[in-house]
Amino acid sequence: MKKVTKFFMVALLAGMYVFGNAQTKYEWEKPVQPSETEIGIINHTVDGGYFRVTHDNPMIDKVIIYTKEQLYEKLLTKAKNEYANTYPKFTLRNFNYDQRSKDITTYGSGSNYSPGTSYTYIMSASVVIPDAKKGANRSLSQAIDKAFRNVRQDSRIAIDQITVWGGINKEDYKDQLIDVLIDKGYRVVAKEYLQKLYQEQQDQLNSGLYNPDTTVEGSKFSAVGYFINVKVTETSIRVQVVNVSTGEYEGNATVNF
Repeated sequence: MKKVTKFFMVALLAGMYVFGNAQTKYEWEKPVQPSETEIGIINHTVDGGYFRVTHDNPMIDKVIIYTKEQLYEKLLTKAKNEYANTYPKFTLRNFNYDQRSKDITTYGSGSNYSPGTSYTYIMSASVVIPDAKKGANRSLSQAIDKAFRNVRQDSRIAIDQITVWGGINKEDYKDQLIDVLIDKGYRVVAKEYLQKLYQEQQDQLNSGLYNPDTTVEGSKFSAVGYFINVKVTETSIRVQVVNVSTGEYEGNATVNF
């Protein structure tokens, strides 16, 4: 009878594990998504209690049964303690758990020495964050549309500042920005060209010499209507549009991804 009881308990725990892991209905059980980057693996163990047979009592049952959801919450709590400060928007994927048993050959003291089994839950999951590069690429067009609502399509735009989060190549992202602006009907002027014109104009003013063939006209500066600033963080992209003539912000949009 004692052996049958022990076998039943082990079978019950094993059955719960198989049944719980056979179904994948939660986001945290799914694999890492294409739009995410894995930054680590989180592991955790939880005491599952024990049972044993004694001389005075047929069975002492101290087994703790946790649901899959309860185990996930325990692992999530540990992950928050380790990752939340640095990565506030982290997510867990590939959640798995196991129930392991260990024979207890001498549990208790005095006349209560008796065999038994202890249990431990072991959990693990991938810690992921949104892929900033993919998110920034995907959200760029949307951010420009929101920031440029009050700007004419054929306006001349000069890129002033681009700040990108680690893992994104600044020059590649600048090229992509130019492509998107041109595709949307804006005329993009190189800031380096404006700086060169400005320097030439200053040289002409300082020297007092004017060559009609090389003189820089002020109209070339006024033809540039707007500066654009782009900042990409770990989880968002911000686009600002500044009116060159007035220095006022014509548009300011942030898109989270």
